[in-house]
Parts: sequence; C-alpha cells; structure tokens
Amino acid sequence: MTEGMEITSPHGAVVAGPEEAARIGARTIEAGGNAFDGAAAACLACAMLSPQSNGVGGYMAVAVVLEGKSGRVWSLDANARAPMAAREDMYEVLPASGGTGLNDNEYGCSVKDDANVYGPLSVAVPGQMAGMGMLWERWGRLKWEEIVAPSLELLSNGFPYGPLANAIRNNEGALRRFGATATHLMPNGLPPNPDDIWHRPDMEKTLGRLMGAGWRDFYDGEIGRRIADHLSGTGGILTREDMAGFEPRITEPYTAEYRGVPVYGPILPNGCLSCLQSLQMLDLFDAVSDSEVMYWHRLAEVLKLSWRDRLNYLGDPDYTEVPVERLLSRDYAAGRAEELRRYPERVDRQRFPAAGKGVPETLHVSSADSEGNVVAVTITQGAAFGSLVTVPETGIILGHGMCRLDPNPGRANSVAPRKRPLNNTAPMILRLSDRAVALGMPGGRRIISVGVQLAQRVVDFGATSHEAATAPRLHLVAEEPLEVLESLDERIVGGLGEMGHDVKVVGGVGGGSHNAEFLKEEGKVRAGGNGWAAGV
Repeated sequence: MTEGMEITSPHGAVVAGPEEAARIGARTIEAGGNAFDGAAAACLACAMLSPQSNGVGGYMAVAVVLEGKSGRVWSLDANARAPMAAREDMYEVLPASGGTGLNDNEYGCSVKDDANVYGPLSVAVPGQMAGMGMLWERWGRLKWEEIVAPSLELLSNGFPYGPLANAIRNNEGALRRFGATATHLMPNGLPPNPDDIWHRPDMEKTLGRLMGAGWRDFYDGEIGRRIADHLSGTGGILTREDMAGFEPRITEPYTAEYRGVPVYGPILPNGCLSCLQSLQMLDLFDAVSDSEVMYWHRLAEVLKLSWRDRLNYLGDPDYTEVPVERLLSRDYAAGRAEELRRYPERVDRQRFPAAGKGVPETLHVSSADSEGNVVAVTITQGAAFGSLVTVPETGIILGHGMCRLDPNPGRANSVAPRKRPLNNTAPMILRLSDRAVALGMPGGRRIISVGVQLAQRVVDFGATSHEAATAPRLHLVAEEPLEVLESLDERIVGGLGEMGHDVKVVGGVGGGSHNAEFLKEEGKVRAGGNGWAAGV
C-alpha cells in the first residue's frame, strides 16, 4: 500500500480526508473487497476520526456509483428526513440579525434560540449510517463484520485527536451547553491537545452493537429506539416510527453531457443538478484555456444563471414542483445562456439575495477498483458537530438535518413532514472514452461552483484527479463579487476587474477534492486530490 497526493494502483484505491480512513479503505480492498466495500469502510472510519464533520449520526450520505460489470450508474440518496411531526411554522422566525450565522447567511432571517440549528428540534432522521450500510449491502462483497472491524480496532487502540482538537477548542462554548457531548469529546473535562489519544468507549459499544445486529439496528432496533427516546425526552419531535421508517433511495441518476461525455450525479434534493445545468450551458461555447480571462468570465456568468434557478426552484420534488427535465434539457440551457452568447463580454450586475458561507464540516470519499467499479460518496454532520446533541452512553452525535430546510414558510425548501432538505453535495462520475472518474468535495455552497470546474478540467484539459483538485478556483452565488483563489494569475484577476467584475481574492474556495479514476486500457486505478490516497 502506498500513500500520496496522486497514485496509480493495479487493484484499487481510496481517497479520503483523514489519512487513516484512506488506509482502512485500501486495506479493505486488499482483503478481497471491491471499491464499494472500500468506500463504506473508509466512510465508517471517517465517522470515528472526524465527528466534527460526519458520524454514524450524520444527517446524510449521498453517492453516485458505477458498476463495472453491468456498466450501470446509480444514485444513492440517504438524505435526512424531517420527522412526521414537523410543520412549516415550527420555528419562531425573527428578522435577520445582521450576523454571520447559518440562518442569516442562507435564509435571510434569524430563528429564536437557533432551534433549527442546535438542540433536539434541529435533528431530522439521520441518513449517514443508512447510506454507508446500503452502499455495502447493495454493491459490496465482503461480510458486514469486515467493514466494521477496522473501525472497531481503531477505537480499541485509540488515536490522536489531530485536527479534531482544534474543532473542539473553537466550539468549546457551544459544546459545553450539551453535557453528554462535552463529556464524550472532552473526557478529562478540558479541551484536548492534538497529540492526546482518544478511545471513544461509548462509540465502541455502539459500533460493537452495529457489527453484530447490522446497520439497520440504527433505525429499527435497539440503537434507533435509544436515539428516538432521548430526543423525545429532551424536547425533540423525532419518534421511533420516524427512525424505523427510514430507507435510503437507489434510483437512476441525473445525467447530462458535456463535450459528448456523460456526467452523472445524485437526484434532488442533493446539489448535483446545478452542476449539470452549468456544464450544459458551458457546452454551448468552444473550450478556451484557463490562462485566458474569457474562461473565468464565462464560468462566472454561467454560475450566476444556474444559481438563480437553484435558489428559485429547487427543493424536494416530492413536495415542490421542480421542472427537473426542463432544467436539464439542452433547449433550456440554450435559452438560459442566449444573452451571454449574444453579448459574450457583458457582466451581469443583477442583484440577488444570495448570501451563504461555505461549511467545511463535510467529508468526501472516492474509490475505484480494477474491475471498473467507481464510487463518489459525500458524508456530513452539517456544520461543526451538527446539532451538538449526543445520545448518552452511545457516542452518537446527531447531525442537524432540519437546518437545511428553510425555516421561512411558503418556500420551495420550507419545512414539511418527512421532507428531505435541499443540500449542496455534488458527487459526480464522468465516463470518458479512456477512463471513468469519480469527483467530489466538501465546502457548502462552494461545492456547486467548484464541482463544475472539476468536471470541466477533466474533460477540456485532460486533467488527472490531482490536477483537477489543485487548480485555481472561482466561486459565486448568483451575483458578484467573485471569489478567486490567491493562486490565480494576477493577470487574470486584473483582466476580470477591467471587464467590470467585482473580484475578491481569497485563501481558500471550498474544501479538499478527493477523486478516483478507473483507467480502462491499463485496467488500473489512479487516485488523488487534496487529501490522502491509498492504493493496493
């Protein structure tokens, strides 16, 4: 097994943020598993190592998978679901405070006590455990015990807090409001140092139960009942019935073409539709080098259009009439981009209420194997440590899926019983003539903007996983200013300014991109990005 920013492997590889999670995924493939086993094991290890970003109680997992043998591509959606008792007016919505909180940034309001962000009322049915379990159950080949065992061993041996220590320190005040969470994260009563060793004994018991009883116990068994009973007893509305009735969805993915290359992404209310829509608009123009100002100008103008559609129309299609087929049609793309085609150097200065900061507390895992299996899966708590609610004596920190629904009534993404929240996750698979590529990253709303660029670079410039991940980036949401990475050539930045763009140079745009490729002619795997790649 080897590690590095980009590797080529004869059998399989896994790319993840935590180094040990990538190693565990690769060892799972080495033990006879396929890319799906490797991804499931790596995601579970992420849940042990990085509870600030994801967890077995994380609010969602979403994936797009390519079956090497059949050539079929699937969407796996394990998004959170609002409890049956949820209602559109369940939160006391107040005027915007002018602060930097989630509600101010994304919904233009504040909510009394931030009840949709922290505490028991912020918890929807958590989907991450179901996503990991179904990824293995539907496509893996190893026994479930072999998926869980590496994470159990990790807990038994203990591991350094690492970056988690800083996340605890940065959120210490909020964490101490929730006794079980503070005790679990700070067993000595003090914020840990990065080199301190953590064992998570409560989570070890939970993981042992899941190994023996299966992943569905998290929903319709002992663990699911404990989660529901704790929330019901502390002011929440999630019930045993809500937990037991949860089921991830496996469906056909959304599909678009860019330069004749099929691009696949998960269904709504996940975020990939907006990436596909942007790519189809860009496909109307000839490719230009990213060393030209026009590349960045055109990208910005297209992103404005797709973001406006996203914010106006998208939500859970089971509750909101979303014109999916139209948004993904070539005719609609042509009409949407007509003004840009007629006036290619015009800068759209339309104002649009579209604030929103990136949320780094998400992780992405990609994997591939020599049989042609490829998977891209994104997992998340939401913001740091999710709801901040820990179920006592389980180590389960619950995600806050309810905060991804708009607390304002009457909107496409407003709260409703059993509704799935709109989110920005956008894992993708591209099927080129010589390779199949899994792409994905964390980063809140920046996932949408950067995801378009990842796919474009792979197709137009022949970029490898590592090259696509580490290239300069641009982001905006429906209006100026543009955010561009400080690595972007000063000549480009100046040229955008001369055209009339409002450009903001920043140190980071989104999180690390973790990508994996099956190279068809060689029958090998190439993997890399901004995180760790491990191969066998």
